Amino acid sequence: MFEGKEFSLDTVLASLDQLRIPYRVSTPHSERGYSFKSLREIGDYGIFFFVGGFKNKPLIKNSIILCVENDYGCEGNITIAVEDPQLVFYKLSALLLTDKKKKSGIHETAIVDPNAIISPDAYIGPYCVVENCEIKSGVRLHSHVTIMSGTTIEEDVVVEPHSTIGATGVAWIWDPETRERVIQPQTGYTLIGRGSFLGSDISVVRGSINESTVIGRGCVIAHGSKIGHGAKVGDECHFANNVSIAGNVTLGNQCFLGSGAVVRPQTKLAECTVVGAGAVVVKDCEEKGCLLMGVPAKRSTPDQTRLSGVPKQLD
Repeated sequence: MFEGKEFSLDTVLASLDQLRIPYRVSTPHSERGYSFKSLREIGDYGIFFFVGGFKNKPLIKNSIILCVENDYGCEGNITIAVEDPQLVFYKLSALLLTDKKKKSGIHETAIVDPNAIISPDAYIGPYCVVENCEIKSGVRLHSHVTIMSGTTIEEDVVVEPHSTIGATGVAWIWDPETRERVIQPQTGYTLIGRGSFLGSDISVVRGSINESTVIGRGCVIAHGSKIGHGAKVGDECHFANNVSIAGNVTLGNQCFLGSGAVVRPQTKLAECTVVGAGAVVVKDCEEKGCLLMGVPAKRSTPDQTRLSGVPKQLD
């Protein structure tokens, strides 16, 4: 069983000071170490955040708890009162748990086209295949990633194992004389915007002819999702697991697509649209901030307090 890194209370408080986060601490002295933990895996000597949502408070003991209250209670706890416990927990864990020494270079098992343009501080992991493309500064490709020709990956993008960027799409019609398929060549391009995260087993299809498939800046695309040719995904969109968007779909900025959502070809969704888990979107939605649910998807009244897994939108 792996054990999490431990941090002293002094380190936690110093980190909050570094992040310029106001806080009040109930017990300013402790000599032992604490590790970041989830409320689904409660154990002693953890660092937790609590924002409510439970009928009864979880029984947490001998731990550091980030919450709005001055005193969480229970045996041996240290309460750190902050305005937004979840945000503070995320910032604090990112500061203390993120590996500051990022790898760079090309692994000896990777296959790289000699015409590829790769920044010296990008990282190409084991068994990756990189064709004629451009990979910019800070990009990290985990093992078994394929980047096909005509792809540009902007700065600080992460792609996890077994994903393919710039794959060949399928567009065809029947020839009534020969009764054979006539396939349109897929000779377009792919752009992955700066700071995006693409999980494992993702396929992004290149554009048709001279089109580009575009993933905007700061997008988060979870595992198993599939993106069709010529799709335009706005900045800061979020795809949960196994989302499928067809060719030439257009998504505005900050859209959120739940697990298993499907969007039909050439559909347009306005910015901040939320698509519920398993929904099938078959027509455009041009009004900002709509919630689409069901099969086929229909508009529903959004209630941010009930949208499970959807971060609250910024003003």
